[in-house]
Amino acid sequence: MVDHTPVAFPAVMSAKPAILRVFLHLLAVSGTVSVIAGCRTLVERRGSESVQFDRLMAAYPELQGGRFAVIADFEDPKHMEIFSLISVSGKAKCVLGGRRGRRQTGPSCARFTAGSEHDTVVINNDTATNWYLKRDWRDFDLLLMSIKAPQPDLTVELSIAAGPVDRRLAIVTPLRLQRGWNVVRLDLADVGERIPLDDVQDLRLSVQNVRNPVRLILDDIILTGSREDLFGDSQNRTGELYIQRVGRRWNIGAGGRFELTFANGQIVRWHNLAADPYRMRNIVQGTTLGPSPVVLDSTGEMSPDLGGLGDQVIAKSQILEMNPVRAVVKCEWRFVNEPDAPADDRPFRRWVYTIYPTGQIYAAAECTANTAAWTASQLGLAVAVATGVEGEVSTRVSPDPASHSATAGATYALARNAHADALLMYVPWIEKADLELIEELEPDRRRASFIAVVPPVDEDVASWRSHLFVADSRNVTDEEAHDRAVDYATPASVDLELGSLGTGKGAAMSDNEIDPSTGCYTIVPDHGRVRFTIDGQDKPRFSPVFRIVSTPRQEAWVYVNHLVFDEVARDREGALIFQLPGIVRGQTLIEVLFRRPENFSGA
Repeated sequence: MVDHTPVAFPAVMSAKPAILRVFLHLLAVSGTVSVIAGCRTLVERRGSESVQFDRLMAAYPELQGGRFAVIADFEDPKHMEIFSLISVSGKAKCVLGGRRGRRQTGPSCARFTAGSEHDTVVINNDTATNWYLKRDWRDFDLLLMSIKAPQPDLTVELSIAAGPVDRRLAIVTPLRLQRGWNVVRLDLADVGERIPLDDVQDLRLSVQNVRNPVRLILDDIILTGSREDLFGDSQNRTGELYIQRVGRRWNIGAGGRFELTFANGQIVRWHNLAADPYRMRNIVQGTTLGPSPVVLDSTGEMSPDLGGLGDQVIAKSQILEMNPVRAVVKCEWRFVNEPDAPADDRPFRRWVYTIYPTGQIYAAAECTANTAAWTASQLGLAVAVATGVEGEVSTRVSPDPASHSATAGATYALARNAHADALLMYVPWIEKADLELIEELEPDRRRASFIAVVPPVDEDVASWRSHLFVADSRNVTDEEAHDRAVDYATPASVDLELGSLGTGKGAAMSDNEIDPSTGCYTIVPDHGRVRFTIDGQDKPRFSPVFRIVSTPRQEAWVYVNHLVFDEVARDREGALIFQLPGIVRGQTLIEVLFRRPENFSGA
């Protein structure tokens, strides 16, 4: 599954994770519109209302679930009661217009003429008597809006304000419009990070850089609850993997354990479901989890020097694999000067995340390191967590940065959030390089970052592998966290009796051919059989993962210590994949048998 609608960011002002201001790249649709507004929730439909709701649901796929609220579709004149106008230029107008609205949803619309960037349309309840702006948006995930622009590259600012007068908060989002109808889909999870969605007071629209009067047409302003379980059950409490689409975001987690939210190609939310089942505490509030490629200055701090890559960023995401064993997500940023221009040859950042229900996350990251116009003096790979207002997060790097060495077994960082009872472990791995891991605390931004420093890169592209582990901190001691880091950095061998170790995807960490980007061994059967032993006596093994090369035509059976093991899936290439549960502390025998189905008649 692919997020087909790119999201563009303005010129990158800093290389620090998750501080980019979102700039929506709108989907221009010839002859169609989608508008965001609402004050009546769809519960029961009668007469003409039923016809109009059916039109809206047919026009906007996000409404198919039937849970939405119309702020204004302008088919009833009383919708204009919640609209008022601030005219600074003396040329501004906002009137009900007929026969110019989106054809699929009815002829009526609102026409807004702006004579200056200070002319503003205000949507609130100050003058309302029969129609009202819905103020509690907590049940909704998207704000949809259709805007018709008379010219390309027109920028509209949308402001949403919430809270009482003495504590009013607002978020401002620039919307870049193309000529014709533009569909705006604003993710309310982003909005809810900054303002209280249970007390929305007004919306405001203005046009930027106006030299001559500009007329916009507004239609169908709608709130919608756009949620769908793509895989598994997002409400499960049994540790099973699930993937849920929420508006333009993906939630990937294991019931009762953890949940990660992907937006704009980054992990923007992490909840410890064991201690926070209602998802009240975002452990990466105000930042992103990473691991994010960053540029470091001469002092080792993150630098904003990215101006040579592009003025904006186009973000794309794709779910490559989803099954009970794991989810695989690919995210990509392309730095561009024009969001509508071809981006395939532009500088990039790219991540592939492999997520297991145990909380083990493996990430392969790569980025442009040098271009004709820009060179990074020093690169790093950073993860970050929020420290909160009370500094409830404790952190440490092991071994101490001043004495980092391979003899310690692993270089890793730990962060514990006492408020959320959550633990993060970060173990970077860089091929043929000594690791230096530094900690950067930013009290003013209320976050802590761990940065793996990368030796100078001569190539045009730099690449890394790393392991993240997210868990309930009450169940993981510092000693266990250390053992987990060592298990990734210096994996124990497997004793193969039948079969051979194949080449994993990505560079091998050791002679065992374990893939650091997915955390699994790849094994090739010997005449339809695999037999090997994994030893956890000297060093515990933490939920090891195995990938057995096969074809979909073959039937397969997996045995662990002579018992049938059913928790087996196939990856996107048809290979068997399975993960042993818990911690392996003794000798464990694994056997895999293959055969062709009896009714198979192919070559």
